[in-house]
Parts: sequence; C-alpha cells; structure tokens
Amino acid sequence: MRIVGVIGAGQMGTGIAQTIAQFGIKVQLSDLDLAHAEAGKAKIDAALVKLVGRGKITPDDAQAALSRITAVADYAPMAE
Repeated sequence: MRIVGVIGAGQMGTGIAQTIAQFGIKVQLSDLDLAHAEAGKAKIDAALVKLVGRGKITPDDAQAALSRITAVADYAPMAE
C-alpha cells in the first residue's frame, strides 16, 4: 500500500494532501504539532464540502478522501 507524507499543513500542504487523497492514496499530514496538523485536515474537510456543494464530487467521495488523511505530530510515522 502506498502512503504519501506531506510536511506542512498550510495552504500548499493541504492542497497537495487533498489532491493525493482524492486520487485514492493514503496521506500522512504533518506539521509543527498535532493541533496544526488537525487544523490542516479541517481545512481539507471544508474544501471537500465546497466541492460537494458545487456538484464536483459526491458526499461519499469527499468522506472517502478525508478518511485517507491522517494528521500526525511528527515525522516518525512517515518512516515506514
């Protein structure tokens, strides 16, 4: 199974993580601490909700993409 590590949960990192997750690949999203990583995942959730509202993706697709993203506080899980 492929897992991609994205370092940084800001504007660019969340966009990269979202795109990768929408293509069916698991993502580990890392930032300075878990709170920042979780905030990045929340931004992705909001972006996916907007896409559902515009009819670009289905609610099931949005949920599936979000479920592929794991917020992590350090880089150790990415070493696998």
